Amino acid sequence: MNYLVYNKLADNSHGEEGAKAASEELKGKGYETELVSSVDIDLKEFLAKTKKGDKVILLGGDGTLNYFVNHIDEKLPPVEFFLFPSGTGNDFYNDVKDDELVDGMVPLNQYITNLPKVEVKGKTYRFINGIGYGIDGECCVKAEEMKAAGESEINYGSITVKLLMGPYKPRVAKCKVDGVEVGELKKVYLASAMNGRYYGGGMNIAPEQKRNSGLLSLVMIHGKGKLGTLLMFPKLFKGTHVKMKKNTFVKQGRLIEVEFDRPCGLQIDGEVIRDVTSYKAYID
Repeated sequence: MNYLVYNKLADNSHGEEGAKAASEELKGKGYETELVSSVDIDLKEFLAKTKKGDKVILLGGDGTLNYFVNHIDEKLPPVEFFLFPSGTGNDFYNDVKDDELVDGMVPLNQYITNLPKVEVKGKTYRFINGIGYGIDGECCVKAEEMKAAGESEINYGSITVKLLMGPYKPRVAKCKVDGVEVGELKKVYLASAMNGRYYGGGMNIAPEQKRNSGLLSLVMIHGKGKLGTLLMFPKLFKGTHVKMKKNTFVKQGRLIEVEFDRPCGLQIDGEVIRDVTSYKAYID
């Protein structure tokens, strides 16, 4: 049996329409699928009923993946998982699309096993791409507020610029990697822990990071004034910011701990947590 798992609330609650269209496309590739709405079922119970030889195809992007891995058991059943990419948030797909695809889908089993975790405000989450803490987290907070107000056109680049040149105040950060203090940095604009290379809709924040390497990358942008940091931001999409060693700090390890002097928004694969003072990201 082939199952197409989708979020009916996606695309302004038009997710079911997209799922039906995707099902037709998959049918043309030889996959007869049964539609499964992820928000209407218990995913653990659903997976417990699957059998060897079944295929579970996720329709969506980073948000879909994040929701899925945080609502299932860490031990996967003996079935094949795939991602059928859709939507706008596809940093995971962009990171792995050069690997072997199957009928345009990403084989997921190797990528959703032994995922890194992050502890924030007393809760633990698994993550696919990375943790954004600082202006990127605040950008996601603002975007959530705009969506709640009924705005449909959300430009994250515009939000970031307005925050950077307006109310956002850089933080003082204390960090540890594998238990070793890496010093206190001032004027910190972001402090990310990355499992993949990309987040934020195409920002190549950790160009040397490799999935399944057993390591995470701590990346911090710091030290410049607001205008200098704004001029630096285009480099984050190309990954060339890492050459600016005076203002970019990168270090890999299995355990990353970050503490800010004042609360700030944090995002996990785009999912927002507000007023965070510290986080701990790690690989078991």
